[in-house]
Amino acid sequence: MFGFFRRKPKLEDELKKNPYQPEKWLKLAEKDERKAPEAIINTLIYSNGELLDTVVKKIKSFAVFREIEPFIPKVEEKLGKEYASFLLGIVEEYKGNLQKARNLYDVARNSQDSTLSFLSNYYIASIYTKEEVYDLAYKALKEIEEKVPENYKLEFMVKKRELEEKLGISGSKLLKSFKEGLKKTRDALGLSAFKGREVDESLFEELEEKLILADVGVNTTLELIDYLRNEAKKKKIKSSDQLLELLKEKLKEMLSKCKGSLNISEKPSVILVLGVNGVGKTTTIGKLAKQLKDKGHSVVLAAGDTFRAAAIEQLEVWAERAGVRIIKGQEGTDPAAVVFDAIQSVKAKGDDVLIVDTAGRLHNKDRLMKEIHKIKKVIGREFPGQPAEILLVLDANTGQNAISQARAFKEITDVTGIALTKLDGTAKGGIVIAICNDLKIPIKFVGIGERIEDLREFDPDEFIEGLFEEEESEDKLAGN
Repeated sequence: MFGFFRRKPKLEDELKKNPYQPEKWLKLAEKDERKAPEAIINTLIYSNGELLDTVVKKIKSFAVFREIEPFIPKVEEKLGKEYASFLLGIVEEYKGNLQKARNLYDVARNSQDSTLSFLSNYYIASIYTKEEVYDLAYKALKEIEEKVPENYKLEFMVKKRELEEKLGISGSKLLKSFKEGLKKTRDALGLSAFKGREVDESLFEELEEKLILADVGVNTTLELIDYLRNEAKKKKIKSSDQLLELLKEKLKEMLSKCKGSLNISEKPSVILVLGVNGVGKTTTIGKLAKQLKDKGHSVVLAAGDTFRAAAIEQLEVWAERAGVRIIKGQEGTDPAAVVFDAIQSVKAKGDDVLIVDTAGRLHNKDRLMKEIHKIKKVIGREFPGQPAEILLVLDANTGQNAISQARAFKEITDVTGIALTKLDGTAKGGIVIAICNDLKIPIKFVGIGERIEDLREFDPDEFIEGLFEEEESEDKLAGN
């Protein structure tokens, strides 16, 4: 009669008696945060791998990446190496070790378990996307297109379309023109809206505002507006169309002073690449290496950014993609030592071009200056007269901040040229004009897209024509 008051068995006690209850292990994970990591792993083990997708989502939602690591050997013992490798891949990806994670997922992708195989390929595609290696990401998705589970179909379709857009294989497959790459800046300037107007003070004021908003820079904008005012008065210009032609020619004249091609006339030629984290430095190095390789040059990369986590792994991905050699050290190694090793390798094999990546610790200018000077000293001692190029990578999206970065690096060392990335993704493309007019540093490359071909040699006339050209109809652009 006292059975009603009998204590209900604890969930842990119940699972000790019968652990083959994966759904109850999930309940324990949700109930007890401290026991969640082991409970999540037991969910996978006692479901015989069937709840893998659920387990992965729990690991991410509970953020217990490092906490599950001690229990992964148990997974290998019970379910096999492929499941263990997949979970280790999740842990390493969380730590930022992208190449290591990709290699671990690669072990799991050949599993006979359809869910494990799909998720491994899917996560490999995700890593390639993070590394901006979009063609390999797309290839990985295409391999599993026919095996997408119902609950991933919408997400898969979105990812695939995003990659197709980045690769330029949705709609027209034609190489992106400069005009297309400058669309956002051209729209921001809206120069076509000034056509057919009378030349008066309101026109000059509106034009001044537009130029400043497009990040042409206050000093350069005022210089341009003063020039236009004087010319309009001197030549008695009444039509805004004539004024815009004057502006176009003046801008071409300004930018003609900043045109410069890559100097790789000597063998070997060394290109030292600078830039803060996040500007697209690694991607620019990779694209440049591939372009030079395709032109018949033998290229070597030196992983001199030994400070930033995953920088070496990201450069390795690009070296693999470009089909060039890479010389690297461990994270934290003296960058000058890595460069020295790369130079010895270039000497031994007779390579044409050595591209050196460097750290971007602009917040610690003194240390960065010492590091770059040390690297330059090593290069100059082994290859007199080198580096041939000191290329500074800037992100066009940062606008006037890009000029501040350029000034800071110019104080540290002699910058011979600029590569301006992500020009297609910003309305601040006027920064090209500001950099040229304020800093007088040659702009050697501009990035107007994600593909390797979208890193272009800078052509001032083409750039200015792209800003002034009127939009064509979509049908005409598509070739219909």
